[in-house]
Parts: sequence; structure tokens; C-alpha cells
Amino acid sequence: MRLSNYEDDGLVRVENWLQQQNEELSGETLRVILAAYNVSFVLEGINRWHSTMLCELKNSYVQQSQRYVTMSADGYLLPELTAEEKKQAEELLQQAFDLYSEMSVIKEEFKGRPKAEYYQYGIPVEDARYILPLAMQTNLSVAMSGDKLLDWFALFAQTPYKNLFTEIKDALLGCLPKKLGQVCVMLAKDTADKTQISDFYQEDLARITVTEPVVYLHGFAEPELKAGLGALTSTMAKAPSEVLAGWGEEWKEKSAAVVGRVLGYGHESIAEQARTTYGMMFSLVTYHQQVRHRLPSMYRENWQDLLVDMSRNVVVPPTVVGSKFEEDYLALCRAFRQFQQQLAATYEDGRWMYFLLNCQQVKVVMSSNARMDCQMLRERICRNAQWEIRDIAERKLDLLRQKSSVLYKNALPPCVYGTCKEGTYTCGQAGAMRKKYAE
Repeated sequence: MRLSNYEDDGLVRVENWLQQQNEELSGETLRVILAAYNVSFVLEGINRWHSTMLCELKNSYVQQSQRYVTMSADGYLLPELTAEEKKQAEELLQQAFDLYSEMSVIKEEFKGRPKAEYYQYGIPVEDARYILPLAMQTNLSVAMSGDKLLDWFALFAQTPYKNLFTEIKDALLGCLPKKLGQVCVMLAKDTADKTQISDFYQEDLARITVTEPVVYLHGFAEPELKAGLGALTSTMAKAPSEVLAGWGEEWKEKSAAVVGRVLGYGHESIAEQARTTYGMMFSLVTYHQQVRHRLPSMYRENWQDLLVDMSRNVVVPPTVVGSKFEEDYLALCRAFRQFQQQLAATYEDGRWMYFLLNCQQVKVVMSSNARMDCQMLRERICRNAQWEIRDIAERKLDLLRQKSSVLYKNALPPCVYGTCKEGTYTCGQAGAMRKKYAE
């Protein structure tokens, strides 16, 4: 693992200030002081479990595409294991990479975005990668405000994970001013009771099933009213309660009309007044796409839940279903899950999580506002979006439009209401998309 291209824009001033302090410092004080500073670096040679956990902290990230994965000597990053366990791990990793490589054999060379017809078996690398574990190495480019350093060190301090982040922690401390690094370690404590949190969310998580992977949990009863009154709050001398009283029995029609009119002006901020919370289950491929957006507030179930729930299906890409690879794919999934169980029974520090597969499913509870949702759905309902991400987005759009057809009217790719933004990478199906969403 290597930390490269480090830069901050003035943390030496914070360092000098810390050197002069005689009073006890709180984490919140340091957070506010660091908030206006910026930090950037690249983590090279971490694995995809590391990058998934770090992306949950919601900074700005750019990650190496998994289509560049290689099974060279430095193609994966393992935890400390016994010689026999390491041999088992490497055999499983080799089997995964062999299957990945065989499934995604290229029939003809291509440039740009790959299509299924370029592959001998019609299985693109985006689908073949579902069989790869999170131990595969990647590079992660990071840019964040200085206050986020406390979040990083709080993650490093979490009991199940702290031994798995040692190299990253030491590399970051080697770049930060010495006193600042020491204070971040001291003040960034993770005090949340994970058991209480997990127990609280069990009722919501239980509602998410294989047949209903996207579930509306709760939200404002009248989202159009919230957005409509929000819009008028800034443009009328009357108080919102007076406006509502004046609408009388026509309040639903009036608020919807205001929302439609103001959104038509391009003033999308009013949609932030409407919030919903959903439960979703998807593969770790799609989960990583969700956390990289950095927009919604979210609770992810404990990784241990994936270990306990052996009955939970893995995701098999449609291009693999019915192919000559499906049986080997599922058999290898079973072998990896058994190895996860074996390591979890031996070690308490979570090193089994490096062997989670991209195809394993995780449940999340996610809260967002209508503006966020429209922004994400415009990208994810596009025919060029990855198939699982698109399926989840279409399911969510169906549920959202039951709550409000006005707020989510434009939660569609640009081609539906205008022109495609993909340029030479267009899917060429704009007409079909317009027809599909004509109503």
C-alpha cells in the first residue's frame, strides 16, 4: 500500500495553533477549525473492501475501474493468515480470476465503452466482475475538507476494523503535521453503540426481501405540499399557514400547481423539502455505486449479517444465467462463503470481509430528498447504466411516482425530454425511452 500525491492547503497553520494551546480541546472544536482546509491524496494498492469502507465516509472519490483488475503478484491484498489459510485464499482467488477471465473473453477489440457483443460469450467484464472478491486491489483518489480527517480516524478506531486499516492509518499520519495527527487520533473516537443501532433497524431491514428489494419505509405524507409551501415561503409576504388556509379544500391541486410551475422555472431546490426513506437490497457492486454518490443519508446493515444469513441469494448477472458458466459461478460462491465462515470463526477482527464477493447482497436504509433522487435517477435509468443499478432505479421511480408525479416528473434521462448527453456513446434508443415513459 502506498499513499501518493499528498497535498493540503495550509494545515501547518492548524499545527502551529495546536502547539500554542494549553486548554483541553474537543473534537467538535477541531472539526470546525479544520472545516475550511482541504486535503488530497491517492491511496494505491488498497483493496476494494478498504475503498468501500472509505467511500462510506462521503468525501469526493475517484476509484480505478474494476475492468483493470489483474491477477499478478500484487493484484490482491490479503490479511494476515496462517500458511494453510493463505494457500486456501490464493486458490479461491485464482479460481475466481480464472472464471472472470474465461467468462469475459474478448471476441473483437473495441474502444470506449464495452458492449456485450464484443465478448465471445456475451458476458462483459462489468458482469464477470460479480464473481470477484473485495480482496482485489484498487487505487483511490481522495479530495476532502480537513474536518473529514476526524471521520477517517474514527473509522480506523472501530474495534472490528482497526487492525485492517493499520497501513493506511500510518501512511496518513506520516503526511499530516505531527501534532495534528496525534490530536486526530486522540479525539476521533467511535462511541456509537453498534448493537443498539443494529437492533433498532432490524424491523426495517426485515421488510426488504428478494421479491421486494426496494421498499418504501416512510416519508412526508404530502410531499407536494411541503415543496409547494417551501416555494411560496420565499416569494410571498404571507405566512405559509395563511396560504394554506386560503387554499381551502383545493390545497392539493394548488400545491401541485405551484410545484410544477416553480420546477418548470428550473428552481429545483424546492424539491429538497420533500423527503422519503427507502429500504433496498443489492449486490456490493451496486452498493459501491450508491455510496460513491455521497448524497443520501444511509444505514448499512452490519457486515456480519451477510455472514449469518447464508440463505441470502447472490446476484447472478443475466448474461451468466443459463450460460455454461452458471454452475461454476454458484459453486465458487458457495466455496467463498464457506471460507468466510471459517475465518470468522477463527478471527475476531473482520479479516473474513476481504473475501466478500461483489455478487453478495447487502441491505441498506436510505433517506434522501426529491432533488437528490431526481439527480440520481436521471443517471441510473439511462440505458447505458449498469443493468442492476438501472433495475433498482426503475423500481424506486415507480414507488416515488406513486407519492408524487409532479416532483419526479423529470427523474428521467435527458433523452426523454430532450437530447442524449452521452455523445458517441449513446445507446441509440431514445425513441424507445420516450415511448416507455410517454405517460
